[in-house]
Amino acid sequence: MKKRMHMARRRMNHIISELNHALLLAGCREIVLRLIREEAGLRLTIEAAVAPEALPGIERMASLLQPAVRNPALVETYWELAGEDQYTSDSEMALVGQMLDRAQVELAGGQVRMDLYIAF
Repeated sequence: MKKRMHMARRRMNHIISELNHALLLAGCREIVLRLIREEAGLRLTIEAAVAPEALPGIERMASLLQPAVRNPALVETYWELAGEDQYTSDSEMALVGQMLDRAQVELAGGQVRMDLYIAF
């Protein structure tokens, strides 16, 4: 259990970094992050105001964060290989989506709200 908790924390740190950077690149001026340690995992909620011209990119991000099929083996093999200079690539965001156990992303009225979860 201790090793799973450690890996979940490392993954969540990576996810926070990637999403924070991607949202800043999309032009978000205010990003509210809330990280909660629950009994069985970590929950991250993010809320941000999105400019109308950034909506297509945020919609693409939402689809990558909520893949139809998650492949844990893919994450174990590749998550540390993604370079820090690739923050804007779809492949990096798709890998972030694979790292999550659950994700719900809602876009409404110029706001994006994400509820992301990693289990221990």
